[in-house]
Amino acid sequence: MRKKLMVEKIEKRNERLWLISDHPSFSLEHAKPKNHMLVDSDNIAFIYILETEEDFIYVAIPYELWPDMKRVLTEDIPIFLQSGTVELELTNFKEELAYLIENIDGNANYGEQMEQAVKEIFLT
Repeated sequence: MRKKLMVEKIEKRNERLWLISDHPSFSLEHAKPKNHMLVDSDNIAFIYILETEEDFIYVAIPYELWPDMKRVLTEDIPIFLQSGTVELELTNFKEELAYLIENIDGNANYGEQMEQAVKEIFLT
């Protein structure tokens, strides 16, 4: 089964970048990072995957938050998710994001809108 959690804002504090979901509809208490990201071309979002014994949890980072996320590529800063009272480090985030951006550039398989959005935010 798959669940989806939408990141609502991004903040830098205590030398960490925090992806924040203030209103989760389920608990992330037993979730662990899968160290993998996907692309949601239909909704123009990056998806970081978490897993539990029963579920995959897709952490969606919408286009509107990408300018705040861009600093991940230029700063050596750990990425954390805060969802309700749970705080979880999103390991391998920078590497996965850089890999996706490189693959999306000039690749029509991701869709024209996704390619243009990535160019606009990350490649200018």
